[in-house]
Amino acid sequence: MEGQPAVSCICLTYGRFEVLEEAIYSFLQQDYAGQKELIVLNDYAGQTLQFDHHEVQVINCPIRFRTLGEKRNAAVALASHALIFLWDDDDICLPHRLRFSIEHFDQHKGFFKPDKAFFMQDRKIQNIAGRNQFPALGCWLRELFDDVRGYVAEGTGCEFVFEQDLAQRYPGAIGKYQINPADIYYIYRWQGTGSYHISAYGSYKKAGENIGHGQVGFFVQQRAERGEIRQGHISLQPHWETDYAQLVTNYLATLAEPQAQGTSS
Repeated sequence: MEGQPAVSCICLTYGRFEVLEEAIYSFLQQDYAGQKELIVLNDYAGQTLQFDHHEVQVINCPIRFRTLGEKRNAAVALASHALIFLWDDDDICLPHRLRFSIEHFDQHKGFFKPDKAFFMQDRKIQNIAGRNQFPALGCWLRELFDDVRGYVAEGTGCEFVFEQDLAQRYPGAIGKYQINPADIYYIYRWQGTGSYHISAYGSYKKAGENIGHGQVGFFVQQRAERGEIRQGHISLQPHWETDYAQLVTNYLATLAEPQAQGTSS
């Protein structure tokens, strides 16, 4: 894509401000020179989140959305710009994510998503997940979203239904970009954050099941009752718990070691 178009990143959160602070910090560290915004949509009534920054808008909704899909649609509706990035609150984006995506975005397709991400577990990068299905790696034009009428009113899996709808409406548009390991910008975190994964509660099978919605609510409620989730007004302090860019550098170095040894032998 030519130029530096304005972009909107949408971040949904529910009862886990600690990982959210890392996601916001990931956004603030982006090296993209164009106009950008981060929309944080919180519908956990137990927490009122606050962060003052001209590029970050935090919206607190006192009533929980009925489904994840409806919450995603609301976040898109709040976005100011036509190019939308998903920005999950429990994962890490490296500073070059926006810039790299824009550099490789095909305006005619209106969709970009690489085929690999780093997979982290227990605070350690375990491997590179190839041919991934992680929806949050992608970005797309709002007109594509409008054409398929956004996300279905479902829980886990609503993102995959969305991409399937796009594939049917725009054949060939959502093919995944084959990214080199050194260019990977996304760290998908599994175990080790102390939080939940809605995808761990099952996969989308048929309309109306809303998988994961109730389980996430129960998980957060139980932690709150045990005093493990802070309640009330929370002034967010974006930061990284560790230097994830350095972790990636170290991991890539381990991949290069066998090649170097093979060359010298």
